[in-house]
Amino acid sequence: MDFLTSEAFVTIFSVVGSAIGLFLALRADIGKRIDRVEGRLGKRIDRVEDQARADRLELVAEISQLKTSVGAQIADLNATVSAQTTELKTAVGVLGAKLDERSAPQRLVVQEPRADYKAGYEPEDGPEG
Repeated sequence: MDFLTSEAFVTIFSVVGSAIGLFLALRADIGKRIDRVEGRLGKRIDRVEDQARADRLELVAEISQLKTSVGAQIADLNATVSAQTTELKTAVGVLGAKLDERSAPQRLVVQEPRADYKAGYEPEDGPEG
C-alpha cells in the first residue's frame, strides 16, 4: 500500500486542510472584529474630542464673560475711588483753610454798635475846642 493512496493520508490531509481553513477563517473573523472595535473606538474618540472642543469653547466664552465683568467692576471701582479721592482732597483743602484761619494771627477789632452814635453828632467840647 502506498501511503499517498491510503485512507490515513486522506484523513490526515482532510484534518490538516480543515485546520488550515479554520485557522484562516478565524484569522479573517478576528480581523473583522478588530476592525469593528477600532471603528467603534474611533467613533468614541471622535465623540470625546468633539465634546472636549465644545467644552473648551464654552469655557473660553465663560472666561471672556468673566474678563468683561471684572473689567467693568474694575472701571466702576476706579471711578468710585477717583470720586472719593476728589471729595477727600476737597475736604482736606477746606480743613487746611480752616486751620490756616485759626492759626493766623488776628487783629483785635472792637466794634461798637452803631446805635450809640447819632448822625451829625459832635461832642460838646467839639474838635475846635
